[in-house]
Amino acid sequence: MEEMTASQIKGRRALYLTLSTITLLFLGLIYAFSMFAAPMCQAFGLERAQIGLTFNIMMILFCIGAVVGSQIEKALGVKVTIIIGAVLFAAGFIGTALLAQGNITIVYIFYGILAGTGVGIGYNSIIATTNVWFPDKVGFSSGVLMMGFGLGSLILGTLSVNLYKSGIDLTTVFLGIGIAGGVVAIIAGILLRRPPANIVELMAPEKAGEGGYDPAEDDKALKTPLFYVYWIWAIIVIAIGLATIGNCASDAQLVGWDEGFATLLVGLVSTCNGLARVVIGLLFDKTNVKITMLVDALVAVIASGSIVCAFVFHVPVLYVVGAFCCGFCYGGVPVVASAFARQRFGAKNYPLNLSLANFAIVFGSILNLIIQAALGGDARLETFIVLVVLSLLATLDVLPFSKLFNKSQKELEERRANASAQEG
Repeated sequence: MEEMTASQIKGRRALYLTLSTITLLFLGLIYAFSMFAAPMCQAFGLERAQIGLTFNIMMILFCIGAVVGSQIEKALGVKVTIIIGAVLFAAGFIGTALLAQGNITIVYIFYGILAGTGVGIGYNSIIATTNVWFPDKVGFSSGVLMMGFGLGSLILGTLSVNLYKSGIDLTTVFLGIGIAGGVVAIIAGILLRRPPANIVELMAPEKAGEGGYDPAEDDKALKTPLFYVYWIWAIIVIAIGLATIGNCASDAQLVGWDEGFATLLVGLVSTCNGLARVVIGLLFDKTNVKITMLVDALVAVIASGSIVCAFVFHVPVLYVVGAFCCGFCYGGVPVVASAFARQRFGAKNYPLNLSLANFAIVFGSILNLIIQAALGGDARLETFIVLVVLSLLATLDVLPFSKLFNKSQKELEERRANASAQEG
């Protein structure tokens, strides 16, 4: 990368942030499944009980794709990685559009596996590449990018469903999503570049003043107890979010809302998901990871508690409150993951560490499936009672996390000081 001035960096990174956010709007259609489920059943002649598994397959492959993408990026670079993600995303929607008629296996393979993997590869590489342009505002940049990812279902998902309801067949809609999303992501892959080596010195000199050596980069996330304590928190909050996002439209109707509002609610929850990513990012920049995690966990308690009350007392508005809070707490997790991975484990292996932090989505999906299997898919009240208990556990988990985090930061400072002394 050529040498750049601070002014040039500000202009370039604003362009990259905009381009990346637009691309993530398309990739964020992964969260529009609740909106697409009913039209897919109608248009492709599928059973609702069978199609529900697609969302969990997609979320699991999203995480696997992120890990695989980090290794592809290390070997082949950012451009090739994002283009591979774009091709898989496009193939997933196009294949579903052309081949899914009466065949749930095709939906699992193309929509679940191919599109999910493509989203994971593209998401991880775009987030990791764009965020390193913002060493001074990592929470803000993460929040904006993930807001785009979270708002994909509200903006493009709602548009797609409305096109279907207006008389355009779902095959055409999915073809449009696959082609448009693939093209936009390929453009992002061609244009996105890594920042100059001196970006920290130019944009965050207070961080560069500590010297070039960052002991955090020597630590392996999977060998650090702190990382697993973080995972416990993330897995629980993710499970609460997925329990709502994947069933929002149907649950809303169970508590008394009509189909029209239930569909609208999916988009509104997506809005909360997106806005949370900016709010949580700003909160992280103003405070620290510990306070951010605590706030998000408390929102999860309110979310699951409100939904339980909605079912018990038959108050539909409480479901709306709970669903909004679920969208918010879920939207906060990837922002914390992004900022935490960068802050605690440094920039050198950031793409890999980000993908590992986001791998909590796999275990959150599995936890969600275990709860549903144990209680029964229709036991929605019982499911959220369990999630209330787990949300309290996530809140308590912040205490040991905080102790370990403080200890690790102190150790990093000591290692940094020792390295500086040896150089002197």
